[in-house]
This record gives sequence, structure tokens and C-alpha cells, in this order.
Amino acid sequence: MQKQTQAPAPLIREAVFPTDTAPLVALIREYVRWLDMDLSYRGFEAEMAAFEATYTLPSGMFFVADAGGELAGCVGLLRHTDETAEVKRLYVREAFRGLSLGEKLVASVIGKARELGYARLVLDSVPQTLFAQRIYERAGFVDTAPYYENPVAGTRFLALELGQAGI
Repeated sequence: MQKQTQAPAPLIREAVFPTDTAPLVALIREYVRWLDMDLSYRGFEAEMAAFEATYTLPSGMFFVADAGGELAGCVGLLRHTDETAEVKRLYVREAFRGLSLGEKLVASVIGKARELGYARLVLDSVPQTLFAQRIYERAGFVDTAPYYENPVAGTRFLALELGQAGI
């Protein structure tokens, strides 16, 4: 009888550019395909074209769940003002769901936002992301007023005052 070895749990780490750029952009595009929606109203292609510049501090950054060189999931942080940052693109690949990676990614981005001195996090969550919405709620996010005009019916806007995080 052969002994089966279990793969180590994915590690959450900050993305490193340019090494992670292509796989991370591919993962985000996979997420958008999973959403099955057109994100042109949010300038998605321009965001992807300027990915490294957009998601390098001080303007932003990404965390990845690294499963031995394969990206299992991700979440980004994008600066809005000196006080507010936006949580972007929380996604965990189907094969890696059930490992609490979403919670770990959200906890990492909350911790980094605090470290960077932000007082508030905001995000938008479309109806397809109900599971992610539950993660955000458990972390202490609450409904807030929209911070941009959104043509997608059912989108929730959530915010977290960083003194109140639950994760």
C-alpha cells in the first residue's frame, strides 16, 4: 500500500512583481470569467494593462495564496485616499475552496491596511459573490452608501472601520 502525501496548505504572502504578474493577472481574469460579467464599466482592461503600477505600494498591493508555486487565490488593496482603501478581487480557485483561504486573505488585507495607516476599507460585491459577502460580514464589514455609480443590479457596498475588525 502506497502512502499518499498531502500537499502543504497554501501560504498567504504578498505578491512579488514581476514574478507574480502574469499568473496573478491570469487568476484575476479567471475570476472575471467566473463572475460572467463585463467589468468595462470599472475600467477593467486599463487596470490590467497598468497592473504592476496600480498594485505596487503606495497605490496598492495584492496578497496571494501560494500553493507550491500555483496561485490558489488572491485579494488586492487599492488606495482611494490617505484614510480609505478598497478591497479588490477576492477569489479562491474552486480546487482550493474549503481551506479558509478567503478568510485568511481578508484577514491579511485588513492587517496590511492597518499597518499602512488606513482608517477605513470599502468594497463592492456583486450578487455572484454571496459566499465572499459572508466572509466580509464575519470580518466586521457592514453595508454602506455606494462610492461609485454601479450599473449591476444587486451590488452591495460594504465598509469596515478598522478599529472594528472581527477576523
